[in-house]
Amino acid sequence: MPDEWIRQWGDPSLHEPAAAVARMDEVLRAQVARMRRRLSDAEGAGLAGPQVGFMRRVFVFRASLRDEIEALVNPRVERASAERAVFVEGCLSYQSVTVAVERPVAVRVAAQRLDGSTVALDVEGHEASLLQHEIDHLDGILTLDRTDAHERRRAIASLLELARANRRQAPLAA
Repeated sequence: MPDEWIRQWGDPSLHEPAAAVARMDEVLRAQVARMRRRLSDAEGAGLAGPQVGFMRRVFVFRASLRDEIEALVNPRVERASAERAVFVEGCLSYQSVTVAVERPVAVRVAAQRLDGSTVALDVEGHEASLLQHEIDHLDGILTLDRTDAHERRRAIASLLELARANRRQAPLAA
């Protein structure tokens, strides 16, 4: 379960686009360090700035729990394959609810590293889904915005049930 510092479904800031990062400074490096810790603690695959209230175009990710957590700054999809597939995606802002989303199978993502160097990542499958998911967060787009009506209704029903269960388990105020 994600820690309480990861914004959850229903928070309007998750639909706000993030601003471009203008400087690779100590503030950015400190925020990325916090994001890496939160991603590690949550045992997640990716975490975007807006999910932690940092409204800049930066995210951290790892293809598997064994991989080192990387950071990408100002990422963008440069190229996407015509071939598409449905990926079942989790999200730290959705607790345990997954959503089926159709996306390109392969993408090239261009970005900067924290040291300001540029990088182009050619990825496919799970990693392509992951990077597109995080870039969507930077654009204020959630998986619920990308799925069909039936899948959206199913996922929202699950999210509402989780919210009700969490309210029932919350301690009473003194």
